[in-house]
Amino acid sequence: MSEVLLASLRLSVDLAGRTVLDGVALTVSAGEVVAVVGANGAGKTTLLRACAGLLPEATGDLTLGGVDPRQTAPEKLVRLRAYAPQHPTSAWDYTLAELGTLASSAAEFRHWQERFGLHELTARKLSELSGGERKLAHLSLTFSALGDAYGKVLLLDEPTTALDLCRAELVGRAIRASAQAGAAVLVCTHDLAWARTCERVLVLSEGRLVSAGPPSTALTAELVRATWGVA
Repeated sequence: MSEVLLASLRLSVDLAGRTVLDGVALTVSAGEVVAVVGANGAGKTTLLRACAGLLPEATGDLTLGGVDPRQTAPEKLVRLRAYAPQHPTSAWDYTLAELGTLASSAAEFRHWQERFGLHELTARKLSELSGGERKLAHLSLTFSALGDAYGKVLLLDEPTTALDLCRAELVGRAIRASAQAGAAVLVCTHDLAWARTCERVLVLSEGRLVSAGPPSTALTAELVRATWGVA
């Protein structure tokens, strides 16, 4: 039985007087890739940010790597998990080479740069890159922060948004490799075809978990129609 590295019970978040996450329970074990799906505004990003420890106002039970991320010092938390937001931003218009200086390991960053096909763009500024290239640059930071994936948690919000088919496949392989190396991976995605390749799927609707389990049982035709209004 693989170790559970991420778990929540009755996890809820209220923002501006509105409940955006309502009593979500989940577990993600080492070696597992779990997809979070749902319509726009379902609470996927909020769930990921709460799990990353970025929403101290979140209520309920939450453990990541054996600690409560809401009460863990940032310098310890970065050794337990890596998080990539859907729309990463930088305060400065770095070149890719300069962005790499922010990585915990410059060698790891260069490795992921090359793996994602960015090795010839190191002199380019972020503003000179396409949306997909900027996405991959920040994902290079995230995967380099993960380092030795064993026993860590990887949290990715729409990691293949703005990527072409080839680059999306590269990211998918990196996600799978991280799980195989012993990470617990939680990914928010709108790509139901990709979600069906994961071990388990969590379906959110209006902040609530309405379905969970293997894709064959969690993503039934009836649920897809009810959640997205399509066949």
